[in-house]
Amino acid sequence: MKLCEHCKVEVEEDSRSCPLCGNPIPPWTEEDRVTPEQLQRKAREAERSIRRWLLEAFSLMAVTGILVVLAADMASGMSISWAHYPVVFIAFTWVSVIMGALLSRRTWVYLPAQTAAVCLFLYLLDRFTPGPAWFLPLALPVTLLTGTVLALALVTARKLKLSAIGSVIASMTTGGVLAVGLELLINRHFHRSWHISWSAVVFGCLVLVVPLLLYFRRWLRVRRNEIRKLLHI
Repeated sequence: MKLCEHCKVEVEEDSRSCPLCGNPIPPWTEEDRVTPEQLQRKAREAERSIRRWLLEAFSLMAVTGILVVLAADMASGMSISWAHYPVVFIAFTWVSVIMGALLSRRTWVYLPAQTAAVCLFLYLLDRFTPGPAWFLPLALPVTLLTGTVLALALVTARKLKLSAIGSVIASMTTGGVLAVGLELLINRHFHRSWHISWSAVVFGCLVLVVPLLLYFRRWLRVRRNEIRKLLHI
């Protein structure tokens, strides 16, 4: 890649004059040629620069939003009352975005960190909400159950190197188990009993679909060549 010395537009290697301003282009040297490794490095640097700029802009908006909410609450009643909720929500959103940007490729760090952030968010909401406490008996078990089930599903998918249909089957099974666990925790909290109803129906429907997906996967393997010829791939 080379730039015109006059107008700074990019020119092709075999160009003798600039396509924009018409000035002559000096002969290329080895320094003007960019290797694929250099292009990849520049692309990564540009991506990091854009990500850093977006995170800084989002952080500025989050801080501005928190200050505006606090100022509005103070102006309306000379005390902090309803501002707790939007402030906590903005802070949680900021933490989630930052972790997603920094830890998106480190799943084993991101999942526990995100679970901890959700727990902290729900705990603060519980503290600011009048009435009986619901974080320890309900929100914490639900959050830990969800994080654990998702982590186990991720481990299974990676260890077994599941195909697309296999991943769908694993996701459906995970959803069924999660539904049963959530209903058990909810009924234990509100009705003081361990029983399931609707989650059993959900789990049963998902289990019934699994044999159909397995048959469909076998059918695709048997007729793979025919399908490729039909689709011209």
